[in-house]
Amino acid sequence: MSHYLNTHKILINLFVFFSLILFFNACSDSDSTSNSTSNSQSYNGPGSKWDVTLNGDDTFAITMRAQVNSPVLLTVNGTYERLTSGFLRFTVTDAEGQDAPSAGDAAWALEVPGYALLLRPIDDNGDQILPMVRAGECPTTDINANWVIVKKDSAAMADDADRDFFGQFNFDVSAGNATLPSRRALANNFQDGGEESISGGTCANGLMNIVDTVMYLTSNGGAIVHTNINNPDDGSFIFALAQKAISNITNLDGNYAGMLFDDNSSSGDKIEPVSMSCTGGTCVGTIVTDITTGAVSAETVTLNLTGTPDLLGAGLVTGTITNGTSGNLACMADINVLDSGRKIVSCVGQSPGDNSKMFNVLFVSNDS
Repeated sequence: MSHYLNTHKILINLFVFFSLILFFNACSDSDSTSNSTSNSQSYNGPGSKWDVTLNGDDTFAITMRAQVNSPVLLTVNGTYERLTSGFLRFTVTDAEGQDAPSAGDAAWALEVPGYALLLRPIDDNGDQILPMVRAGECPTTDINANWVIVKKDSAAMADDADRDFFGQFNFDVSAGNATLPSRRALANNFQDGGEESISGGTCANGLMNIVDTVMYLTSNGGAIVHTNINNPDDGSFIFALAQKAISNITNLDGNYAGMLFDDNSSSGDKIEPVSMSCTGGTCVGTIVTDITTGAVSAETVTLNLTGTPDLLGAGLVTGTITNGTSGNLACMADINVLDSGRKIVSCVGQSPGDNSKMFNVLFVSNDS
């Protein structure tokens, strides 16, 4: 996770994502084994450098490199299913290389076909979300986006008013210049650190390199920024979504599948699949105990989106997250991703159990 001062400059040079968010299955089928897209989809993103191809015959291929241009260290092949619960399940058939999984090992993910993929590591003890966007294409038009941090640098405390966790981003494609109109904290009433700007770089094949930062860009509004790439244990992942007004909080009403990260949880348990239901700005989530059947636990977490939608910028809304105790929360949303009628919400907040720790929840609607 990157040094935070670095993050400010990086964000400005990015054509930013997301969310994201990353991150989600906007296409839920009634048949858990059917593939709703006939063509292959390719995604890439940070963690090291990951590439995933989902083929139309329900097979997948994954490769991992230490850096963007370094040799492949890990190759994994297998099959995948789109489940009625809204998740994707990956099953390994063969793998080779560094820490290769065994045949039969499984992982799960969320996807917006052709837009973004959010993968839970195959290692059951993995505590790092692997976010990816569609591979290989650079933006051709200017960007106005919102962003949230989904993996922070180790020095960034969620209760620090001088640390940026979300905000807005503008990018001028022709000039290669970027501006951060706002850089907001989670503390002190979402304190704004003010505007910053910096010259940008050149995108090639969907990638842009600036100093020790890699940006994964697309032509459809998705992006991920990986800062401090030369120090993998101290780099940040930043997601963004194109700015689109929420207008009314009821526009987020619906049922969602999602991925939850709580940095206050014990190692190996920080990432969980979650089922979300939103009504009138109250989103209640339950941990999914079986992604195949959609069975959930009794424990709930509640997002109270009490802030005025779009007050801090189109597509942004603030509130609190509650699980016994509470923490501040900020979310960005796209209520009609890729004109599909699906909704994506990506949130960053303070863990209810320890407000100095970060909490993320990213979810996509799984209802028609």
